Amino acid sequence: MGCAQSVFLPQNDPKPAKRAANLLKAQMKYQLEQKTFGLNAQEQEVVNIVNIPPMLRKIPKEEKWGCCDLCHFACQNCCCRIYQGCMGSGEMTIQEMIEYFDSSVVLSKPEGYKVWRDQAVGMDGQTRLQQAQADHWFAWQRLNGVTRNLITRVHNIPTQFQQVEHLIENNHPYLGNRTIAQCIQEKDLFAVDLTNFVTAGELPAVAPISPIALFVIFNNKLMPVAMQLVQGGQVYTPANLSIWIEARMWFNMMEAHYHESITHFGFTHLLMDGVSVCMHRFLSDRHPIYKLLHPHFHYMHFINELALSKLVEPGGFVDRDMFFNHVHVLSLIARERYDLEADIEASIKTRGVKKIPGYLFRDDALAIRKAIRSFVDEYTTYCYPDDQSVVKDWEIHAFRLHLIMPRNLAENSGGCGMNGIPEFDGRLNLVEFLTNIIYICSVEHSATNFPQYEQYAFPPNFPGILHIVPEDTLDAIIPTKEEMLSTVRIMKLLTLRLTKSLGDYEKKYLDAMDSHSRALVSPFRANLTNITRQINMRNEAIIENNRNNPNQMQEYPYRWLLPRNVTNSISI
Repeated sequence: MGCAQSVFLPQNDPKPAKRAANLLKAQMKYQLEQKTFGLNAQEQEVVNIVNIPPMLRKIPKEEKWGCCDLCHFACQNCCCRIYQGCMGSGEMTIQEMIEYFDSSVVLSKPEGYKVWRDQAVGMDGQTRLQQAQADHWFAWQRLNGVTRNLITRVHNIPTQFQQVEHLIENNHPYLGNRTIAQCIQEKDLFAVDLTNFVTAGELPAVAPISPIALFVIFNNKLMPVAMQLVQGGQVYTPANLSIWIEARMWFNMMEAHYHESITHFGFTHLLMDGVSVCMHRFLSDRHPIYKLLHPHFHYMHFINELALSKLVEPGGFVDRDMFFNHVHVLSLIARERYDLEADIEASIKTRGVKKIPGYLFRDDALAIRKAIRSFVDEYTTYCYPDDQSVVKDWEIHAFRLHLIMPRNLAENSGGCGMNGIPEFDGRLNLVEFLTNIIYICSVEHSATNFPQYEQYAFPPNFPGILHIVPEDTLDAIIPTKEEMLSTVRIMKLLTLRLTKSLGDYEKKYLDAMDSHSRALVSPFRANLTNITRQINMRNEAIIENNRNNPNQMQEYPYRWLLPRNVTNSISI
């Protein structure tokens, strides 16, 4: 490929010496480092620190936020801190939290609060329909909440429930007179398995936490069946409402830690940080793939550096306002593998969840991924006239080599240690890889990050912390007012939008492309506009059906993957 705007494959570049010199400068500026996150030697051993993805060693000035974005973030942070300070501290009951959001003229009303208020969760006089609606919301969170890629079809009843199978089935409200075995046979039973939540040596003072929950399709909606929170402990079902509500809260709290550590910070922020560093180090800024990927790393390195100091390192948000400390959160991150969920299509097929009703994230994610892939395929086909041109591209192979190279604590001596990246032996594998990277930076991160306020802000809905106290009541275990407001502040900051929507590239990135590549962006945007129309029509149909059937269980619309809500990059 040779064209305007200085875009060339390395084998076709008429100025190889200049290209090599510029690439050497980039390699001096962008260096990988295996961070230690303020851990001492013993903690690093517990975490297995070398298994955490490496990051950019030092932030170049080009990667820092612009003045307007810095001011926007600083003002928001300042306002949130002032608000938090003015609102005081102390203990609150769930009802007082509901009244707090009811009366607030500053805070928007999060979805979790609306469910607890409207369905009278934990209140005397809650109707059976309200109980079922609250249970459906709990199941809906597994499909369309902040962690949506865990639910898996069950082929055999998990060992945790085998001894109590008949007790679970007895008078169960959502099995519809079926046995669990029948539900499995009908392919209607699913599980969210977090039994590897804690491994030996990580938290010796805490019980063997091992959460797992079963779900079933009932009346065309996903509903909960049973759950166990502690290895060998009690099994909870909706039939025992008095302790079921608390069990849901504890399960959500544990999944919240999985979300923030693996789904959010590990799989998007940290993993993509190393990918960006390798791109800068091994793809010339004249390389067409560099120009394709670059917009999707916009502002990422700066927010990652900020997240380390304010959220993850000792004394940060994790230590203050979450149940487990930063050591355990980092140990969870150390288990992440790129190949587990990088391809959403493969993940859905592997987990057997293609036909779960109400899995709106799945439908929207697949539609957008298809649009991304189409764009990437056309772009790559233009850049590489045939498979041999990919084989001859030594820069793209150096890029891949350092993505899969094992990690190393020695400075700038290891790679990203990623798994499942195929050989770039032609356009097909390269297209799949590039599609996955853009998908993670845009769709996966947006679906993981931007609903956080709606889920976390009202603590009983999706708590980051619960308290173990002798008085084991809902009001006794919920976070304090100070903890709630601290979470509200963080989630308000984390859901700021500092970059443009997917396909709406900043001018500097469009200008860096040649004219033909720029022309490919318009069909991409048109595909996204069509997806927007389809999502809006579906959501309107859900709302209309809810309005026409007020005495039936309601479905919830899903808006987080409307293309306008999906940002190009991991910028916050």
